[in-house]
Amino acid sequence: MKIFVNLSKLFILIAIPLGIALFLENFHYGAYFEPGGLACRLYASYFTDLIQPFGLYFILCMFEGLIPSLKSWWGKALIVFLIPAGMEILQGFGLDILGRGFDGFDFLAYAAGGLLAALIERKALANMKIWEGNYPTIASNLPSK
Repeated sequence: MKIFVNLSKLFILIAIPLGIALFLENFHYGAYFEPGGLACRLYASYFTDLIQPFGLYFILCMFEGLIPSLKSWWGKALIVFLIPAGMEILQGFGLDILGRGFDGFDFLAYAAGGLLAALIERKALANMKIWEGNYPTIASNLPSK
């Protein structure tokens, strides 16, 4: 039974979201942007709303072989939009789940993050030799029942 078909691709799929998580944890924007300035507000308000769906997209890529709806780029992009959009809607009803209030522009950031990840996967990474094969990461060669 072969579980990992393409370790190089799996490494990239793990490195992207892990790198994003480490960046978000260690980058203190207050040290680089003027407090209250436009750059500071844009980063604090929308950058994470864009970059988190971007990272989630690549996490979902690891499960393309297990979940049929993840085989298409638009399936992954839709999921990475719907999860934070659902939380944003709950914030609109006063339930502060992973956020502190409703902002309609967040929906644009969620969509942009998912679509940017899809574009990078389909155009930049797909041209790499290690990216060959349609769904080659976790459990794509497990025996079917």
